[in-house]
Amino acid sequence: MFAVSDLDAGIEQLKTLTGVSAEFGGSHAGAGTRNALLGFGNEQYLEIIAPDPMQDIAGTMGAELSSLQSAYIRTWAVTTEDYTPVISVLERFGYGHHMIEMSRTRPDGVQLAWQMLFVTHQPHGLAMPFFINWLDSKHPSQVAPVGCELEWFSVRCPDADGFQKFCSAIDIDINVRVVKGDLKLSAQLQSPMGKVALA
Repeated sequence: MFAVSDLDAGIEQLKTLTGVSAEFGGSHAGAGTRNALLGFGNEQYLEIIAPDPMQDIAGTMGAELSSLQSAYIRTWAVTTEDYTPVISVLERFGYGHHMIEMSRTRPDGVQLAWQMLFVTHQPHGLAMPFFINWLDSKHPSQVAPVGCELEWFSVRCPDADGFQKFCSAIDIDINVRVVKGDLKLSAQLQSPMGKVALA
């Protein structure tokens, strides 16, 4: 999730870096946000998320994003079709969770609905991904503009060893690099403009 204070500016920033223009996805009613998507293939994509000027953003994520001074990778997600094994691993590590229902309408009128699971009572902060089940909706990577690939994703966090054990237990199947240090999420893309670093 690439957080920006203005969606059009975020789309243009990524286009300048990669040579590919992300496509408007839609608004998240009640969350104060809207997004654009850039597909990586292999059920992977980049979501550019920004405040929605058509919503009252007071008290929402949109309000938080509106004050950003620069774009950054805010968080990341792991897709699953079944939360049961995820919850089993969370319980084994002593973590909690809560789930929310989300929806949005694409510009072509198609309604999307999905579930998100957030990990609670865990020591890794925003290094921890959230989990998403697209239910009967088409995966966004199947319709988002393509041309870029994710070469690697990096999670830097204080307890790198503990977080690596969690990632291994969850069996995350992308190239996630876990390194010790102050919290930071970063990624490297291969694009028509060459290698692009995001953080």
